[in-house]
Amino acid sequence: MATKNVKRLRIALLAGTASLLATTSLWAKDVKVAYIPCGQVNDGSWSEAGYDGVKAAKDALAKSGTNVTIDYSESLSPSQAEVAARDYATKGYQTVILHCGTYADAAYNAGKDFPNTNFLIVVAPKSVKNVWTYIPAMQDISFVAGYLASKMSKSGAVGVVASFNFSNITWQAEGFRLGARYGNPKIKTFSNYINSFDDAGKAKEAAQAEIDSGADVIYSATDQASRGIYAAAETNGNLAIASYSDQSKLAPKTVLASALANIPLLVENMVTGSVSGTLVADKVYSVGMAGGIGDLAMNPDLAKTVPPDVAKEVQALMVSIKSGEIKVPALSDPGQSEKYDLAALKAK
Repeated sequence: MATKNVKRLRIALLAGTASLLATTSLWAKDVKVAYIPCGQVNDGSWSEAGYDGVKAAKDALAKSGTNVTIDYSESLSPSQAEVAARDYATKGYQTVILHCGTYADAAYNAGKDFPNTNFLIVVAPKSVKNVWTYIPAMQDISFVAGYLASKMSKSGAVGVVASFNFSNITWQAEGFRLGARYGNPKIKTFSNYINSFDDAGKAKEAAQAEIDSGADVIYSATDQASRGIYAAAETNGNLAIASYSDQSKLAPKTVLASALANIPLLVENMVTGSVSGTLVADKVYSVGMAGGIGDLAMNPDLAKTVPPDVAKEVQALMVSIKSGEIKVPALSDPGQSEKYDLAALKAK
């Protein structure tokens, strides 16, 4: 049944893409798109994944004769992001992507003053008029990562180091902790928020604190700061699980797996929809594993350390989430996962 659903999804996506490419031929031949991420476009994580999606959209639109020029501004504060967004709008950019959860106000504020520019904002509470929000429901794949971590933990404790305590980031952290409990109801889980996407020093300290408390598998829910997490885990001979993109090459002896968000696909779809004018007014585009957002990439060097029965359980769990048999909640409060009724995960 799951295989049939995936096939139907692929067919629908292909049909939608064909329709989209046909539609874009009626639109402007030259379009300017701006990308404003949390970090840098070569960070190997969140910001680069989004940039890959923008470039993929450019390639897709080029097939219909629409030429897209891409510009970007990196590592800005929320106030700086709003200034940049307004500047791009003033210069006639058709679409401005604010690929950072802390930029929501910047998108809404700029959207009000520049109604002829489309603004795309990640992980914001609503879509309104010319501002659309897209949400990778990362709690799904983070739940799987937590389950795997619980099965690989020898100490009976795991931890997560996250950037900021807000919406999608907290969903990830709590999704991981809930997944760990689902794999082992007696496991201890820890979480720390470092209030930074790129401070590797803070991330290392937070990871070390969790390791000192007994955690032997650490999940990263941050951006460039992840390098500090991997450093702490490697120094102590522990494991780490990355997020957003495959980061096993950054720490091949430490990163057991990467919880992929498939951000490029989500951003590509949003940008092509924006340029072609096919985005639905006021619709929030929230997509999880059932919609193709979320996968687990095992480190080939460490995959052999995962017991075969655990590997099978992880795959079965992913199938159950994709089919809707298991519904992972979006928990917004740190620690909420510790009190959540595991029985409620099963769809009725």
